Amino acid sequence: MSSEDKVSDLWKSQPLQPMQPVPPAEIQQRASAFQQRIRKRNRREYIAGALVVPVFLAYAWIFPYWVTKVGALLTVLGTIVVMWQLHRRASSRELPEALGASHVAFHRAELVRQRDAVRDVWLWYIGPIVPGFVVFMWGRQAELNVHHPVAYLIAALLMIAIAVVNRFAARRFQRQIDELDALSSSGH
Repeated sequence: MSSEDKVSDLWKSQPLQPMQPVPPAEIQQRASAFQQRIRKRNRREYIAGALVVPVFLAYAWIFPYWVTKVGALLTVLGTIVVMWQLHRRASSRELPEALGASHVAFHRAELVRQRDAVRDVWLWYIGPIVPGFVVFMWGRQAELNVHHPVAYLIAALLMIAIAVVNRFAARRFQRQIDELDALSSSGH
């Protein structure tokens, strides 16, 4: 028997330590901290949206070329759709009053909800912004009689980066869901 096999056998023969149950108060604290992080994230997004809307409304008013105006208005519309979807898909919710299993179920449901929201960010966050951005850029470049395809490439790379970062966040949420499931199945 090789030394690797001996180490492997020794490792396999160790008694399993049961997972310690997590007190309901700790689950409540985790859920509360999680909801607070979601509120802060969404607040930043709403502030960004509140800045984009008036700026692009001003662009629609200021820039003379009709394609630029349409692009600016589509960007405003896309931003409003994103803010509505953020609220609908990923807003924070109030914790239930009762301690115990209801907090575990609530926290798990919220993790699932956030995982699904960030996993599909390309559909509800990036998607509504793309038409306005493309038309706006096209209008500005035509208006100025310059053509920089690099600007589109940079924008596409930025949007891909946002989607990738959110995919990683979805995986992180899934690990938290799995951890919560393991804690729940160990007697909680």
